[in-house]
Amino acid sequence: MEKQVIHYKWHNYIDKITSKDLRIGTDVILIEDANAIRAERMIGREPFKVDMSMAIIYDRGEAIFKIDVHKYHVKAPAVIIIMVGQTCELSSYSNDLQGRAIVMSSSFTDTLFVGAKGDYTHKLYSSMINNPLLNLDKDQNVFSEYYQLLKNIVQSPHSEFKINAVHHLTLAMFYGYSHMKHDMNSYNKGTSRRDDIYTAFMEAVGKHYKAERKVEFYADILCVTSKHLSQVVKEVSGRTASDIIEDYVITEIKALLISTNMTIQQISDYLNFPSQSVFGKYVKRITGISPKRYRKI
Repeated sequence: MEKQVIHYKWHNYIDKITSKDLRIGTDVILIEDANAIRAERMIGREPFKVDMSMAIIYDRGEAIFKIDVHKYHVKAPAVIIIMVGQTCELSSYSNDLQGRAIVMSSSFTDTLFVGAKGDYTHKLYSSMINNPLLNLDKDQNVFSEYYQLLKNIVQSPHSEFKINAVHHLTLAMFYGYSHMKHDMNSYNKGTSRRDDIYTAFMEAVGKHYKAERKVEFYADILCVTSKHLSQVVKEVSGRTASDIIEDYVITEIKALLISTNMTIQQISDYLNFPSQSVFGKYVKRITGISPKRYRKI
């Protein structure tokens, strides 16, 4: 049975980052100043696991985010989306960075993406995971309008259909995001077999890295040889397949060490290491320090 990962509990910070008239219980929270998230260390320069989803709408400034193992350069106006369970860090940012955020509980996002008819919402969820950043033209920040509409609904004294209205508007915002992202990438209509293999590899690693760290495992899943998979990944990304797998694992380790109260033994077990000793050597080889010391940074 998979152990429960303890994340940073975002609801512990609600009163510090927003007012009561900008939220619906703990399901949807609007944050007028997205920098408050950084100030409360909900997102920081070290990787953290988060137990909420966020859509951050930036109006000014630039930033470098790392979500899971990928880096994204935010250049406002822009929208970046972080989904429940992802690991994130804000690597750097300009002094004029400014934006607003929509924070959603896992139970709320479940109602958006889980159990819907057909595979459209599954594709939508995958789009959010795989394409979390949308940089916009200066006159194109329609997401500020979405935010204002949400704010009007949340602050409305009429509560009978409030959560339903927010639900549908949020889903519409995500569909709009996905549509705009597709349009911006429409010139890449065709994909090669090589690109398909790389995409399938990345999806498989994202799903299995907690238990499987060998390239051979992923090659078997994709019905290709390890040599061919390694060659394709290197050609597409410039990195080795082993490096990508390792990046996923070490990012998860850092996040669990920093943002949970799991013991080092529990983290070792959770990530399927044969022993705490092997786990400690793995962490030290990559970071240069022991898990215990890393936790104290």
